[in-house]
Parts: sequence; structure tokens; C-alpha cells
Amino acid sequence: MDSPSDIFQSRLYRLNRVLLSLLGQWPFQQDRHRRVIFVTISVLGITQAITQVFALVTLRHDLIATLECIPPLMVDIACIVKMINLICNIRKIKILLISIQRDWQSWTIQSEFEILYKFAETGRSITIGYASGMYAFGSLFPLMAIIPKIIDKNVVSNYSTRPVGFPYHVEYFVNLDKYYYPVLIHNYLATAIRLTIIVASDSYVAILVQHCCALFSIVRYRLEHIRESIEQDKELAMLEEDDKIYNNFAYCIRKHENALQFANLLETAYSKVFFIEVGLIIGAMSLSALQATIDSFTPELALRHGGYITAQLLHLYIACWLGQQVIDHSSRVYTSIYRGEWYESSPKSRKLLNVMMLRSTLPCTLTVGKIMVLSLPSFSAIVRASASYFTVFRSVQ
Repeated sequence: MDSPSDIFQSRLYRLNRVLLSLLGQWPFQQDRHRRVIFVTISVLGITQAITQVFALVTLRHDLIATLECIPPLMVDIACIVKMINLICNIRKIKILLISIQRDWQSWTIQSEFEILYKFAETGRSITIGYASGMYAFGSLFPLMAIIPKIIDKNVVSNYSTRPVGFPYHVEYFVNLDKYYYPVLIHNYLATAIRLTIIVASDSYVAILVQHCCALFSIVRYRLEHIRESIEQDKELAMLEEDDKIYNNFAYCIRKHENALQFANLLETAYSKVFFIEVGLIIGAMSLSALQATIDSFTPELALRHGGYITAQLLHLYIACWLGQQVIDHSSRVYTSIYRGEWYESSPKSRKLLNVMMLRSTLPCTLTVGKIMVLSLPSFSAIVRASASYFTVFRSVQ
């Protein structure tokens, strides 16, 4: 493994760094490179979204075509929101990354290093799994559109705004027969950019949450294994007996405060974007389900809509699961205080634990615009809300 001072070049964070660099959103990139990349992907992505808006206006009198236009457009809006959030919070993002770098450089005992490594490895696994799932399910939509064109070159479409091979309705106000391949390439490049924005942004949140959980776990280990921690810490081992425990508890308080600050900064950076994302996911899944029930059921449509809805569910589940992780690891500090050998310490040392006990009664959370806490119960609540909206749309069809 690479040295901790070079942690973002190591295998643990390399994929996240590459994904954000592809979007020009890695804070340690050269400013010139970041601007060039950002302008390029913005032009490709926004121009494609504009053509979808034009198509929506053109097809406004056709209910089925309108329903086909709205879910992809919602995804475009979500991607734009994610990019704006990354740009507006670039300073906070840099602070969080510097904090991760500092923690990798400042671990004091081997157990702390092992905890950091364990959670970083989990973050890497989440990134790989999430990227694989999103690219696989997200690609079904455009791939199922191009297959008929490959199989039968003479097949025609019912809509001029979506020739055979095009994944979405678009309106360029040009002859699509003449400019078919340039426009097709533009659409598929925009689709790749869209998926990369989702994967890069969400996997970045995943590694931040995992590091936050690692900080709480380090505090818990120090509290539950006081003797082992003191034996591993060379600085504490040279102190008097009561000073050893006192300084260990003081170290736990500092680490706990760092974890709380990290969690709070993470929450402030992503609370608003989570609010917009959840609303868009509810609308996109409801309308996709409605579109699937309106269209004549075919294997192609089943794969297209099924892949789209599955990608949205995966996106939502990961966000809720990460929120649950923050709640669980921050709240367990309270019980870890009781599990340790606190009774062997002096009254002076025990008083230090009161501060952590009081703060640990209120777990850290990731919220949806301060309205709803992201957790596994909220995942089921959001899915039920999507089903309810689908029912309403279906009844007023």
C-alpha cells in the first residue's frame, strides 16, 4: 500500500479521484485543467438537456411521448444540481479531503490504522459496486434503443424527435436523417457524462461517510479497549497510571470532536442537494412506472423501464444506507463508554466521559433538506411515496 501521505494516489481512493477528475471537480487539480474539463462536459450535457426541453415542448399534446420525455429530463436536472453542489461546496470538499489526509498521517496506534484501512476498503468496494450497478442499469436505456437499429437498418420510428437508435426524445431543429450520426454521438456522450456525474458524486459521499464512521469507530475502540490502547500508544505508556487513562480519554474527546465536525460539514454540504434529489427520484420512478403501464408491454420496454427504475432505486438505497451508517456509528459511542473499563479510572478521568455521553445521546445524521433523516426506514417511506404518486397518476390518466 502507498504511504499515508500519498493516500489519494493509493488504490483505496484512486477510483474516486479519477471519477471526480473526469468532471473537473477534484479540488487538487490544476485550475486550468479543471476549467477546460468543466466547460467541455457542461456544453455537451446542457445542450443535450436543452434539446430534450425543446422535444417536450414539441410533443406537449402527446401524453405518451410527454411521459417519455420527463424522466430523462429529471435525471438531467439531478445531474446539473449535483454539479452545482460540487462547485458551490468545493471549499468544503477540499477541507474534508484534507481532513482525511491528516487522519491518515496522524494515527497513533496500529489499531487506528487498521480501522481507517478497513473503512477505506469498504468505501472502495461501495464505489466499485455502485459504479458497476449504475453503469450497467443506466446503460440499458440507451442500449435497448440502439439494438433495433443494429438488427434492422430499415426499421422506422413513430416520432421524428426520436429516430431509431436514439435513447430519448430530442429536438435539434435540423434534419436528423442528414445529421443522424453526429447527433447520435452527442446523445450517447451526454448519457455517459450523466452517468459519470451520478457515480462520481455519490461514490464521493460514500467514501466521506465511511471515513466519518471510521473516526467514530476509533473513538469506540479507545473507549472499549483502554488497556490495549495504552499499551500500543508509546506516549501514554510512559505516563503515570492515572495519567494514562486520563490522557486516553482526552484523546477520545478530541477524536470525537473531529468526527462530529466532519459529520456536520458533510451534512451542510449535501443536505440541500439530497432534498432536490429525493424529490426528483420520487417523480422519475412514478412517471416511469406509469409509462410502463401505458405502453404495450414488450421485453424491450420491460428492460428499458426496469433498468431505469432499478438504477433509481439503487441510487436512493445507497444514500439512505449511508445515512443509516452515520446514525449507527455516532450513536454507538454512548454504549462504548459503558463497555470500557471506566470504573478503574479516577473521578477526575470519569468526568471527561460525561461530555461525550451527553453529546452521544444525539446521533449525527444526513438529512433531506433538514426535513427528513436519511435512513433505511426513510428508504421504504420514499418508495411508498413513489408508489402512491404512481397510483394517483394512474387514476387521473
